[in-house]
Amino acid sequence: MFDIGYVIRVLALAWRYKGNKNYKNLFSEFVIHGQCWLNDLDINWHMNNSRYLRECDFGRISFLFETGLWNSIVKRRKILDKNSNMVISALQVQYRQSIELGDRFEIRTRMNGWDDKAFYFEQAIILDKNQETAFSLLVRAALVPRSLTPQILIDDLQMGSIQSPKLSPAVEILKENHRITYSTIKSKI
Repeated sequence: MFDIGYVIRVLALAWRYKGNKNYKNLFSEFVIHGQCWLNDLDINWHMNNSRYLRECDFGRISFLFETGLWNSIVKRRKILDKNSNMVISALQVQYRQSIELGDRFEIRTRMNGWDDKAFYFEQAIILDKNQETAFSLLVRAALVPRSLTPQILIDDLQMGSIQSPKLSPAVEILKENHRITYSTIKSKI
C-alpha cells in the first residue's frame, strides 16, 4: 500500500535541505522530531512496532541530506551507475517503553562508522515527556552496487581525508551476527 504520509514527510525533509551546501560533520548527532498520531497506533493503543522503524527512517534520511551523502549517491546515479543506492541490510532493535497517542519525541541519529561494505548507525527515540529512551536501534546500511564502498562516498564529500573511527563493541557484534546468520544465504547486498 502506498504511504502518502511517508512521501510527504520525505519531500518536506528534502525541501528543508534543498540547496544546502553547509554540510554537518559526519560524526555529529542529528535530531529530528516526531509525534505519535492515530494512524501510528496498534490494537494495544500504543505506537505500532513498525512505526518506530519508520520514524528512524526519517532520522537517517535527514542525516543523508544534512551531511551531503545523499547528493553523493545521486551524483553517482547520474554519472556512473543508475542503480547506486543505500539499503538497510541488518537491524538490531530494542523496545524500551511504549509511545502513546500524542507523545512527542526526538529521533537521534549518529554514525558509528563504516567498513568496506556498509555504514553503521546508532539511533534512539527519546520521549519529550520524560527524556527517556523509548527505542534504540543499530543499523547496517549497505551500498549497491557492491563496487560502491562507503569510503568512496565519504571521499566524494571532499572534506579531506576522513577515515572511519573504530566501531563500537555493539556494532562489532551486529556485524558478526550478520555474517554468521547469513553466511549460507547468497546476498546481493
